[in-house]
Amino acid sequence: MKIPGEAHRPSPLKSPSLDLVERGRRGVWVGLPEAASIELICAEGPDWVDIDGQHGQAELSDLLGMVDAANVFGVPALVRVPGHDLGWAGRVIDSGAQGIIFPTVEDGGTAARLVSACRFPPRGNRSYGPTQRSRRYAKTVPGVPADAPLAILMVETRTGYENLDAILAAGPDGVFIGPYDLSLGLGVDFDTLLDSDPDGILRDVAQRCAGAGIPAGIYTGSINLSLGPVDWGYSFMPITSDYSLLSTATRGVLADFERAGAHA
Repeated sequence: MKIPGEAHRPSPLKSPSLDLVERGRRGVWVGLPEAASIELICAEGPDWVDIDGQHGQAELSDLLGMVDAANVFGVPALVRVPGHDLGWAGRVIDSGAQGIIFPTVEDGGTAARLVSACRFPPRGNRSYGPTQRSRRYAKTVPGVPADAPLAILMVETRTGYENLDAILAAGPDGVFIGPYDLSLGLGVDFDTLLDSDPDGILRDVAQRCAGAGIPAGIYTGSINLSLGPVDWGYSFMPITSDYSLLSTATRGVLADFERAGAHA
C-alpha cells in the first residue's frame, strides 16, 4: 500500500542491527548534540553509540541527524530517553533509533508498558509512523520482530533491584545497570561497586538476566571499570564517552607539550 508522503523510490539501505550479546562491549556514550562528533566517533567503528537524552544535551529535533550520522557508518544508535513518556519514546523510534534505554524502571507493570511501546501489535501497542524515517533507509515493516527497536530497561535503584524478576518477566531486550544511582542507593562508592561488587549485587543481576535469556549491560565509561563486569557476565557497556574522549585527549596533548619543553 502506498502512503501519502512515502518516498517514491525504495531505499536499498538497511538500518544496522545491534547484537547486545556478541557485539556490545565497545559502546560509546554521547552527551553532546552534534551529528559531526558522532560521525567522527562512528568512523572508528564502535559497536554502538548511545545518545543521552536524559543527562545529555540532545533534543528531539537533533535525533534524526545524529542517528543518521551513526547509521551511515553501519553503527547502531541507541537513545536514552528522559523518562517514561510514551509520546517521547514514539518520536525517538520514528527518528530511526535502533533502541531505547528507559531510565529508572522499578516494577514489572512499568516494564511491561515500556516494552509494549516499542513493539507493534499484536506484540505491543507501538503506533505506526511510516513516513518519519530518513528517506535513505527502508521503512520499518510492522509484524517483523527484527525491525523492532530494542527496549532496554535501566535498573538503578534498590527498588528496581528488588523487583528484578518482575522486570525480566516483561521480556525486555536488555537490562542496563545505572551504577551511579545504584551506588548512591546502596551507600557504596561508585568505583568500589564496579571494581569489586562488595555485596555481590552486580553479579546477581548478571546471573538472573542470564537465567532469563536477557542480555545484561552496565554503564562503565572506561576500560578499567569494564573488566570486572565483563568477567561477571555483562555483555554490553560504553567504555568511553564523547566528554571523556575530548577531555582526556586535550589533557594528553597539553601534557605532551609540557614534556616536550615547548611551553614558553
